[in-house]
Amino acid sequence: MSTTSAWVNPLRDAKDKRLPRIAGPSGMVIFGVTGDLARKKLLPAIYDLANRGLLPAGFTLVGYGRRDWDKQAFCDYVREAAEAGARTTFSEHVWEHLAKGIEFVQGNFDDAGFDRLSARLSELNASRGTGGNWAYYLSVPPEFFSDICHQLERVGMADSTESSWRRVIIEKPFGHDQASARQLNEIVNAVFPESSVFRIDHYLGKETVQNIMALRFANQIFEPMWNAHYIDHVQITMAEDIGLGGRAGYYDGIGAARDVIQNHLLQLLALVAMEEPSSFDPEALQAEKIKVLRATNAVHPLNKTTARGQYSAGWQGSEYVKGLREEEGFDPESTTETYAACTLEVNSRRWAGVPFYLRTGKRLGRRVTEIALVFKTAPHQPFDQAKPMRWAKMPW
Repeated sequence: MSTTSAWVNPLRDAKDKRLPRIAGPSGMVIFGVTGDLARKKLLPAIYDLANRGLLPAGFTLVGYGRRDWDKQAFCDYVREAAEAGARTTFSEHVWEHLAKGIEFVQGNFDDAGFDRLSARLSELNASRGTGGNWAYYLSVPPEFFSDICHQLERVGMADSTESSWRRVIIEKPFGHDQASARQLNEIVNAVFPESSVFRIDHYLGKETVQNIMALRFANQIFEPMWNAHYIDHVQITMAEDIGLGGRAGYYDGIGAARDVIQNHLLQLLALVAMEEPSSFDPEALQAEKIKVLRATNAVHPLNKTTARGQYSAGWQGSEYVKGLREEEGFDPESTTETYAACTLEVNSRRWAGVPFYLRTGKRLGRRVTEIALVFKTAPHQPFDQAKPMRWAKMPW
């Protein structure tokens, strides 16, 4: 589940969907800032926020990584990422203002780099007016969560006070099973209280996804038909026409089911199937989604209602593309799937007997993300295509 704390609301548009709204003087530290996620998503999103006037005055961005960079080298890296990935027009004036608050601290996750980071943040609190308000974005694999959280605690950068706050933002995947997810929760909550943790699912920030609630709960036309009496089944699909690209190190061992189904598609299922919340506060929304997920079960037998597969080499249009096991950096003996599908059911009065088909994959025929609610056919089909349509003659 994606949990939003009281201090943020997901933004509604474009790249900004990965970042919480930040109120008051504040700054952000991105751990793993040289990785693919930060370069393609986070840094362009920060520029877009600045370009739209959604960042507070004095906002400061601090990158933390192992590269031997100074401020200028990191600024050049951020600018390159923003120009390549931002969805708003690049403005030199906006960039000059944003660049004043860009800093870089070199270090690993288990060394004295955190002491340098703590000292630098203290300096920035005074020079940039960030007021001790810092959001830490863990753009790193989950195995580093423990080191980072405990290092932040060791140098005194984790505790909120009456006059300042500290938050941690966590990306998926969050563990590889329920036991490991619970263990990660314990690690994070040992340092940061739950109210200071933002578990982010960027799909929830897509405008079309947020409009599901408006479509359902602000429209009296659809609500009476949004149930098992009228709906035959629901299909939730996320298909991509691209391959793995340069993400072999991340993807191998995770796969399509964990990467997409257990995060994005289950969130979409919850939004489609949940009852109307008492309010649209994060706590109320979470409560209704949890009810749906607790009532959701797999449909048996699994060998007929689930599927896994890998894409192989072949022609995609006029281009010959590699198979998964030929992708650079990928284990040629790997059984990690790039296609996954499953059939679920929601055991509630509204949805009893309605199958939910979830599927995702790479190197498919076209790129599409859609939710299809398929209505039951009418018991009588007066317009049978097998018979010619006869029109009655009218008196005029």
